[in-house]
Amino acid sequence: MTNWFEVEFVLLKHLKLQPSEIDRMPFYRIEYLLENWKEHTEKESKHRKEEEDKQTAAHSPSSMQRQQGSMMQKYMGQNNMPKMPSMSMPSMPKF
Repeated sequence: MTNWFEVEFVLLKHLKLQPSEIDRMPFYRIEYLLENWKEHTEKESKHRKEEEDKQTAAHSPSSMQRQQGSMMQKYMGQNNMPKMPSMSMPSMPKF
């Protein structure tokens, strides 16, 4: 009996059916509805997870560093990279 209430809950909440519609419906149609709903939600969650993984990979620090490096090479050229100035330590005056 509890299982039927779970089925009824899913049909009412997620499929927006009325209790009277459920009562008039043959049980095999309810089974098909539940199977289709379950497949649909599994596909949806799989797609959502794939999108989240793509977003995470695109915004990870290592990918941002690669993008930054490629942009610097693209706009500044490999040979035109700024050179670090040579700095020598000043000598301390002797007293």
